Parts: sequence; structure tokens; C-alpha cells
Amino acid sequence: MLTLIGQTIQFLVFHALVRVVDRVSRLPRSGVQPEVERLLRENLALQAQVRALVLELKSQRGARPKVSMRTRAAQVFAYLLTRGDKACQNYYLSASRTTIERWATKLRRGPWPWRRKGKGGRPPLAQEIKDLIIELKETSPLWGARRIKEELRRMGVKVSEPTIQKVLREAGFHPTGGHPMNLDKWKAAAKDAIWALDFFFVRTAKGVWLNVLLVIDLHTREIMELRACDAWGPTSEWTIRTFASAMHREGRQPEAVVHDHGTHFMGQFERQLRVLEIERRRTPVALPFVNGVAERAIKSVRLELLNHVRVRDVEELQWYLDEYKTYYNDHRANQAIGGRTPAAYGRDSPGAEVISLDEVRQRRLVRKSFAHGLLNAYELVDDESAAA
Repeated sequence: MLTLIGQTIQFLVFHALVRVVDRVSRLPRSGVQPEVERLLRENLALQAQVRALVLELKSQRGARPKVSMRTRAAQVFAYLLTRGDKACQNYYLSASRTTIERWATKLRRGPWPWRRKGKGGRPPLAQEIKDLIIELKETSPLWGARRIKEELRRMGVKVSEPTIQKVLREAGFHPTGGHPMNLDKWKAAAKDAIWALDFFFVRTAKGVWLNVLLVIDLHTREIMELRACDAWGPTSEWTIRTFASAMHREGRQPEAVVHDHGTHFMGQFERQLRVLEIERRRTPVALPFVNGVAERAIKSVRLELLNHVRVRDVEELQWYLDEYKTYYNDHRANQAIGGRTPAAYGRDSPGAEVISLDEVRQRRLVRKSFAHGLLNAYELVDDESAAA
């Protein structure tokens, strides 16, 4: 007990010393320091290390050398005191910079002598939640930890992304799902403020290339239209006719649209937008990422659907696109809007409340498939509802 109290007092003294020196050493310094100031700082650092090493040798005579807290604190003290002095750091610190930074982290955050493994802390993740995470990953291999977190949050289960990564890593899966895109792009602050339009190509099994028009609300992330065109080059008449059909079907009209400089967005398309009093904004030339929301939606369509099928004709392609549109708007957790579905976000529906572990055990994971099983949506329902 006395040893524990002594170690605690020793740690508190070094902890306070490191925090004070760290705060002082972070003050801005000039590029060229006076020679006297540099020598004085170097002398203090070396004295601290020599004193700690002498005490270490006296206490460890005849025993295997071991780095104690005293030596670590002296090294951290010297590193913080001579921060910016590369000569001292390169030639007078007995440990590497990475090791000293790790020691500094331990001195700031612990470990405290009374903190022992297996006592206190956050309880382990329940096995039922782990099984849910693994099942989502097995049935949807392209999903990463963040996507699984949003899907679970939509069902009322709150699990952190690092925890999901740990579960997937233990189960032998790769937890990441790609690299996020942090690009400046058009943004909308309200529903129907801006709709983004873009075309992309799809190749059929016969080698024919088809054009597909995507229309998406930048605020709610709802796909308003996903329409395939049988012609090689869609005209401006076909584009405005499809766009007007989407507005009529949804009963909504945007205040502005954003698109690129394609010829299918000129002529009749421009004239009809002026009649409808819809503002038109065009992206800069050769910068498609400015229309990043539409580009990311197209990427999702390709990764989750089109890369796994080879359609015969435009009718079959349109059937798959309709399936994906329903899945995307009503059942797919969107990371850009806090894990809610675009349809729920557009209706301003509240997110799912976090449920207890007992409720999770009383419910069943039900899967709903789209596009012949290529797309999967999940819900946690009561056993009676699932049986019905």
C-alpha cells in the first residue's frame, strides 16, 4: 500500500512538471535564438537526464536495466525544454522522438497506479450487437464501418465507428470502405433549393452504350429521377421532357438547377427553365467535382448496382434503376445526412431512438432485397411482426 501511494505521489509530481514545461515550451520562439539561451537550456536538459540516470543506476545495480518513470519524465522534460533545438534532440536524447512522444502521452493521460485492467471502464459490446455487425458486413461486403454505423443508428442501435472496425477486424474483414471526398461543391440549405443534374454512360451486354440522367436534391439527397435514354446522344428536348416529368410526378419544383456544359442542357432546356423561372447554374469547365453530390450518387449507383449486372436493353436497365431509386431514397442510410434515409430527411422525420440491449434481443433482423438480391435493406422488428 505504501509503495502504491509513493508511486502515485511520484507520478503526480512528474505529471505536473511535464504539463507546466509543455505549456511553457509551446510559446512562440524566434527562428534564431541567442547562444547563451540555447546553452542554458541545453545544460538544464542534460542535468535533468544525468541526475535521473545516476539515480537509476544506483537503484538498479546488479539487476536488468529497466526504464523507470523517473527516466522517462527526465527525457520528456528535456525534449519539451529543447523543443526546436534539433542539435540537442539529435545528439543528447537517449531515446527516439517517437518513443519520447509516447512517454509524454502516458505521463499526461496515465496510466494511473490505481487503474487496473479488468476493473471499471466501459462494458464490452454484447454478442448480439457483434452478430448484427458481422451479418450486415457478410450480406453487404462493400459497406465500411461508417456505413454500418449509420445503418445501425437508423435501426436504433448506437455503436461507435472504432468499435465496429474492431469487431470487423476480429472477424477477419477489412473495416474500411473507401476514402472520403472533401471537396468544395454546390450546397443547398433547404429542400428543393437546388437540384443537380448529370449524365453517365452504361454499356449493355450487346456493346451498346446508353445514357442515364440523374437528378438529385442537394439538400435532402433524394434522387428525383434516374432515367435511361435509348438514344446515343440525348437531346435538350428529351432532357427537359424527362425533367418536367420528374417534377410533375413528385409534385415539386426546384428554385435552381446545377449542371455541366453539355449540349443536352442547352437550347430547349434553357428556354423551358426560363419559362418555369428556375435559375440555372453551370459548373466550371473541366471541374466535375464541383458538382460533387451528383458525382458521388453516380458512383454509388455504379459500385452498388451497375458493376454487378450486365443488362440486355434499355427496358431492363430502367427496371434496375427504378429498384435502386426506391432503395436509395427509402431504405439506404446516407452518411451525408446523419445516417437517415433521404426520404425521411426530406419529410423531416426524427431519427430512430436508441433502444436497449433487451429490446435488441427481443427483435429480429429482417432483410428486404431489391434488384434480385443485389441491394439489401434491414429492419429490426418484433418476432410477431416478422412472422406475420
